[in-house]
Amino acid sequence: MRLGVVADGRVVALGGDRAVDVTDLLPGGSVAGYLDVAGEVAARVGADAGFPAAGLRFTAPVAPRTALAAPVNYAPHKGELGDRSPDKGALDARQMGLIVLAPASVVGPDRAIELPDLPGREFHYEGEIAVVIGRPCRGVSRVDAMDHVLGYTGLLDITMRIGPEGQEDRSMRKSFETFTPIGPVVLTADEVPDPSALTLRLARNGEQRQSGGLDELIVDVPDLIVRASTMVPLLPGDVIATGTPGGVGEIVPGDRLTLTVDGVGDLIMDVRRRSW
Repeated sequence: MRLGVVADGRVVALGGDRAVDVTDLLPGGSVAGYLDVAGEVAARVGADAGFPAAGLRFTAPVAPRTALAAPVNYAPHKGELGDRSPDKGALDARQMGLIVLAPASVVGPDRAIELPDLPGREFHYEGEIAVVIGRPCRGVSRVDAMDHVLGYTGLLDITMRIGPEGQEDRSMRKSFETFTPIGPVVLTADEVPDPSALTLRLARNGEQRQSGGLDELIVDVPDLIVRASTMVPLLPGDVIATGTPGGVGEIVPGDRLTLTVDGVGDLIMDVRRRSW
């Protein structure tokens, strides 16, 4: 099942070129409540012809209370930025834990990435696959971790790189408004028997810059959930970004990023200068 939120607030289930409105079936009209009503949603989709999906404009599929990210979770990303790499490339996700992203930085494909005017800084893309939590979990074990997954979505982790004029905290550098685009939809976990089979590709202005799969993670999906649930209680709709492959690079106003995740689709985001 692919679940998305269109600009008018409706939640739709997508299949082929058709969309079915399932808003009334979901607790609070939110994708986050899908696991509690998965059977009813499937029945609606099977019985309702729906309407054409072409032209639908999507917003963020969930509004997380908690958003976390795994730093340096692909070997090719380790140290690729030289002296600007986290801890000069000496550490990876096994030692570094998780980064907190401000929930207010999360937007959907109906927005644009807005870069603040800060001298001496660069802004970089990092394409990622995000795990979306579907059941509350706290201190979950590895063996039970995947039972709490609603599904998967695309995530762009936009990062301000420090320069000689600033040494800002890593969470701040990733938490400006619009710096965490997600979407365009959530691919539910029942469609993904083995998350390690999921892959991503990122293109900047039509040129591929990144590719990778969850089979390459240094810390895998179950262990990321374990680590996250020992930090804070996770709730439906919360997201964990799994890390970025090698190939990160700079973005500037006027660029367009296209992140493609198997089964999820294309998260397309334009880059602009912030107007305030």
